[in-house]
Amino acid sequence: MRLTDPSGLIICLVTALLGIGVLMVYSSDWASSMGIKGDGSAALIRHMIGLLIGVGIAVGIVWLGYWRLEPVIIAYILLGLAAVGLILVLIPGIGSIHGGARRWIRFGALVGFQPSEFAKLSMILFLASWASKNRDRMHELVRGFLIPLAAVVGLTGLTVLEPDFGTATFMAILGMMVLAVAGARWVYMAITLVVTAPVLCVLVYLEPYRMKRLLAFMDPWGDSSGAGYHLIQSWIALGSGGVIGKGLGAGYQKLLFLPESSGDFVFAVLGEELGFLGAFGLMMIFGLLTWQGLRVALMAKDHYGRVLSLGVTFMLGYQAAFNMAVALGCVPTKGIALPFISSGGSSVLSSLVAVGLLLSVARRYESEAVFVGRPWHQEMRGGGIVEPRPVRLSLGRKTSINRKMRRR
Repeated sequence: MRLTDPSGLIICLVTALLGIGVLMVYSSDWASSMGIKGDGSAALIRHMIGLLIGVGIAVGIVWLGYWRLEPVIIAYILLGLAAVGLILVLIPGIGSIHGGARRWIRFGALVGFQPSEFAKLSMILFLASWASKNRDRMHELVRGFLIPLAAVVGLTGLTVLEPDFGTATFMAILGMMVLAVAGARWVYMAITLVVTAPVLCVLVYLEPYRMKRLLAFMDPWGDSSGAGYHLIQSWIALGSGGVIGKGLGAGYQKLLFLPESSGDFVFAVLGEELGFLGAFGLMMIFGLLTWQGLRVALMAKDHYGRVLSLGVTFMLGYQAAFNMAVALGCVPTKGIALPFISSGGSSVLSSLVAVGLLLSVARRYESEAVFVGRPWHQEMRGGGIVEPRPVRLSLGRKTSINRKMRRR
């Protein structure tokens, strides 16, 4: 692995994000953690547990290979487990209520699991596997669109019941993006958007708190102590940071003024303490990570690896952009975590699993052996292209391949 390879750059970028995340979780949650645990490290411990487990799973995926998850039966099993988790969280006594919604399954004070985070990855894996199996039929209405769409709608509907409208909307958009790159026809997605738009409007209208959030987005000062409070406090944090910030740990808005300071609005705390330079630097890191993910997708030769790498890249990049847009007031307030940065074991764990899948795709097609300027050699047998395999050149003796390259 070379530093200029996508896998090397991804490891460097993710390591930087994890380091920033550990610092910001401890800094932003210090005040609220003091009421739970005397040393103020409860959120940090939960975050580190998810981080360590996530790193272990990511390493395991790279070692085993992403292609072992390609069989449709495995995709169905993962999809079923995700659906079971989303159902279990709705059962009183199993699902833990936080912020008026059942989103967590708790195992003690420090260990918890958020099924919707696992559902996003399961959905991507299923769609990639289905697209790979039905590659020549993705233009069809039933097999290419309706059947995979049913999986997206099922997971999204269960997430709405928690209720978690923000994550459900994110999952729906993510699913449509993956279907688009998998080969589904755009006309089917356009019709689906036209049909579901009224349904979304009805869901927003039926829940008063959703309408309040939408109105607060348009005029947060109209309800400054209610629905607009989060956004106003986020603006205060970002504005008071200036160019270079107040210094790490020196922010004031996290002192019980800004709700969810270590979660959904951790970007605002980072902007206050590290300033515009720190916030812009974080944006650049996520932008570079997204770029490297797209490089991996272009590098992949198999359809499953290409769709999978695009799916996890969209998940990380779009989720980061959405979280920062919420803190800046560019979109209505929704509970979407900032990958690698927001506190919570489930969020950092799912992000690291996504990175493991991306690295696995990258490592399969990165090779130091080059044949005529290309990393892989493809042979034609019986009129079709067989599975690409690496061709290593001998540097010690004059083979026919070496002689051909020298003549060129």
